Amino acid sequence: MATPYRVIAAIAFAAAVLGCASQPKPDWTTAPEADIPAYATYGWANNAPERGILDSQVRGAIRAELGEKGYTEATERPDFLIAYESQEYETAKEKPPVSIGFGVGSWGGSGGGGVGASVPVGGGEQEITVQNRLTVRAVDPSKDSEVWIGTSAPFIYPSDGDAVAKAIEGVMSGFPARRN
Repeated sequence: MATPYRVIAAIAFAAAVLGCASQPKPDWTTAPEADIPAYATYGWANNAPERGILDSQVRGAIRAELGEKGYTEATERPDFLIAYESQEYETAKEKPPVSIGFGVGSWGGSGGGGVGASVPVGGGEQEITVQNRLTVRAVDPSKDSEVWIGTSAPFIYPSDGDAVAKAIEGVMSGFPARRN
């Protein structure tokens, strides 16, 4: 017979394994004919002004990432244009339908333990989370064609102050560095 400690350890291990399930990762694609490392300058699609806090954070993070890769921002005749969009969506996660509790204790010199379980009647509960995903596009204006597209891993905004910078860093890690 398994001791309560072994049962608790087995459940803790199972919870750790299930809790480490893989999260979606950033993804990107480069057009086969594109020679992005040959470009030197970039601009913003439609020269749209920054509209708010999120816009400012996204542009700042993209500027930083492109600067580290050797690209320079230009207002006149840039080699490529950057466009981006943010999508907000909800994800539903089922809460476990069964909960199990363990207890161990002693009173008056005697030891004891107990196990309890509960099963909800009707449907299980759902936990709804609102997440964001950023899509960044690079367009070659001379060819009027998209040369690169990247999508961030999901993040929750604005709960994490660094969420936008981390999302952009992840997606832009797939953007090629400039050739010298």
